[in-house]
Amino acid sequence: MADKLIRIGRVSRIEMETGLVSVTYPDLDDSVSSPLTVISFNDETKLPRIGEEVVTIHYPTGQARGFVLGHYWNKTNKPKKYSEKIYRKEFGHDPGNAWAEYNDDARQLVIHADEIKFENNTGSITLTELIQLKNRVAALENS
Repeated sequence: MADKLIRIGRVSRIEMETGLVSVTYPDLDDSVSSPLTVISFNDETKLPRIGEEVVTIHYPTGQARGFVLGHYWNKTNKPKKYSEKIYRKEFGHDPGNAWAEYNDDARQLVIHADEIKFENNTGSITLTELIQLKNRVAALENS
């Protein structure tokens, strides 16, 4: 293990209470790492799934200490939508269910989910409630 600090493996265990994951390395006779910390970019939380391929980095002393850098795009894990003019952020584990997408050409941000809720210290409202309110206003204006 000391000869390779950066490795590719599959998540084999997730400790939800600590946010640590263990990774199995098929090229090392399916040896399993100690629980590893998942790197958080911009304080985001999204643990990989069991079975998902991830990139890990280890200390030169072996697989006892290290970090999970995250998953990566490959032949079986392709982004749902991509272009040099589009920035897209998937929020769920299943691509296409919850996302935000900014299109440089259109200068438009689209936020998509089954339901979107806006919330602050004084209350909350869903996008469905706002659309219903818009439709009621339009109906009143047309009557």
